[in-house]
Amino acid sequence: MIRAALLVAVVALALAGPGPARAQRPATPTAPPGSPHTGELDCRQCHQGSHQGVVGMYLGMGGRGTPMIPSHMFQVRVQCVACHIAPKEDQGSAALVGRTFRPTEQACVNCHGEKYRGMLQRWVDTLGKMREILAPKLAAARAALTGAGGPTPKQARAQRLTNDAEYNMQFVALGKGVHNVFYAADLLKLSNGWLDEALPLLGKPPLKSDDALVRGGYCAVLCHSTAGVKQPEVVTYGTQRIPHVRHVTEFGAVCTACHSAEVHKAVTAKPATCAGCHHSAQNERCESCHRAQSAFYRGQVSPLGVKVEPNAMAEAVGCTGCHDWSQKHSRQAVGQKCVGCHDAAYTSFVAEWTTGLDKQTAGAREALRSAEAALVRERRAGRRVPDAEVLVRQAREALALVQKARGAHNPAGAESILEAARARADAAAAQARQK
Repeated sequence: MIRAALLVAVVALALAGPGPARAQRPATPTAPPGSPHTGELDCRQCHQGSHQGVVGMYLGMGGRGTPMIPSHMFQVRVQCVACHIAPKEDQGSAALVGRTFRPTEQACVNCHGEKYRGMLQRWVDTLGKMREILAPKLAAARAALTGAGGPTPKQARAQRLTNDAEYNMQFVALGKGVHNVFYAADLLKLSNGWLDEALPLLGKPPLKSDDALVRGGYCAVLCHSTAGVKQPEVVTYGTQRIPHVRHVTEFGAVCTACHSAEVHKAVTAKPATCAGCHHSAQNERCESCHRAQSAFYRGQVSPLGVKVEPNAMAEAVGCTGCHDWSQKHSRQAVGQKCVGCHDAAYTSFVAEWTTGLDKQTAGAREALRSAEAALVRERRAGRRVPDAEVLVRQAREALALVQKARGAHNPAGAESILEAARARADAAAAQARQK
């Protein structure tokens, strides 16, 4: 009975309805739809400034203490996707989480060739090593600041230097220094100098470490060795021939001591730069450069068959015993150094030696000029005097040695050589006149 009643009711409702369902056209909107509501779906509410550290590193800006140094790749308009070419996700996962492209050294090889293979990893390893060198220095500076007393101007400067150094170190780490490797290395170089300056301001000695890599030796490590760059053995600076490679391999110099970290190959060294190393109180390796003077002083020369004995002071007095480059250099200044060991009467000895040698040098030079003039006359007359030419060449070389080595380094030896040079010049002139 109940089932029958329900059936009747359902049928009645169906008959009362509008009929079968039909597809309905949407109503024509009276106004354009508004912007969709984003609300919590706006990722930018949380994810802000994405990749800004990397971008700043690539542009060469944002670090402390340097001008803007754009990456070479940025300067030629290389985009991110030129190096980031290896997909992180597979095709299926990318549809759900998006696609990220990782950098790969194959991008380097594609453009630069096989000689660049391995360079990307070298950059990563080198910057990591540089940060490792700085980490103990930063820790020491932080510890010294913690134990420092009340605020002082020195402490304030040390605090600022330490903060700036730490900022640069973090910037290189988080901004991925490989995006602009030489800018990153320059920032770490500055941090190294700041930390070395901060510790003495706090009454602590600089932390000793082998930091040549951070001080500027990174150019050769980051690029030159991998790319097969051959360094010139000798370069010319002004009128001086500089042993380029020896400065690094023997003297401990670093690339940026003489070259710009911002402009490739640009020379920033000035004469004062050279003097700052060569004539500093800490440098006692004078003889590694001044070889002619050293050999003359130590009696290691024998021009024209003349036996030159070592200077009597050679075993007892080094270069800095007479030369003080912290003051204006002169013969008078050298003479004053004698008083440090001898009585005041010795101050006149240097003047006597140098004045006497000046006269002997002038006499030998004049004899050489006369001999050379005599040989010129013979050549013009169509005559050759080979023996005289040999004598002139020997006299010329001996005179040049004394002038370069500075006779005062070995007065007795200089006198003997000058006498022999003058004798050879006179003999050459006599032979020429006999013809």
